[in-house]
Amino acid sequence: MRGDFKTLMSSKFHKAGFTLVELLIGIVIIGMILGGISQLLGHILSTYQAAQASQASVPEARYALERMVMFVQETDQITVPSTITPETKLTVSERVSDQYDNSSHAYVAAGDGLLDADNNVNGLINEGGDDPAEFITFELDKTDAGNWKLTEQMPDYSTEDTNDFKTKAVLCEHVQAFSCRRQAPGIVEIILTLQKGSATVTLKTTAKSRWVD
Repeated sequence: MRGDFKTLMSSKFHKAGFTLVELLIGIVIIGMILGGISQLLGHILSTYQAAQASQASVPEARYALERMVMFVQETDQITVPSTITPETKLTVSERVSDQYDNSSHAYVAAGDGLLDADNNVNGLINEGGDDPAEFITFELDKTDAGNWKLTEQMPDYSTEDTNDFKTKAVLCEHVQAFSCRRQAPGIVEIILTLQKGSATVTLKTTAKSRWVD
């Protein structure tokens, strides 16, 4: 009788517990579930980081694009691009800046009411002779292979020399592509693409000059 009782208890014990095989299978299943969750979280994090990088790039790209559009709209000469072939450079006569005194060439925060390009201080711009056109250039700088930059080079209105320029300023970094194409004499199509990590932002616009037919 006692032997039967031990056999019965032993049988119940084994039925209530887990075998080694069952335990290993359970561990494998739990590992697969955790692995799936880890991959999902990694994907979500990667997507979030890409979205953040994209959002950070948009204002920078928009600023650069809007600045180029502003100068194209007010220019009376577009020298580059000269044909319908896309180029990585945009050069137009500068007719926007009013930051200097046109007689003394001293910096004046509020300007003097005359555009800086008015070299002979007669209220007219780019007449030739002693009032030649001065140009602003936007160009893709590929010097750093890992970080292309879009640069801007303004005329230096702090001097009387009409052929000198300020040091190039960087408008935006991480440029993947920049191109300009002349669609008509006074119309320029501009495309700018920025890439930070896996995030890519492309902005495209068309600017029309008020003074070029």
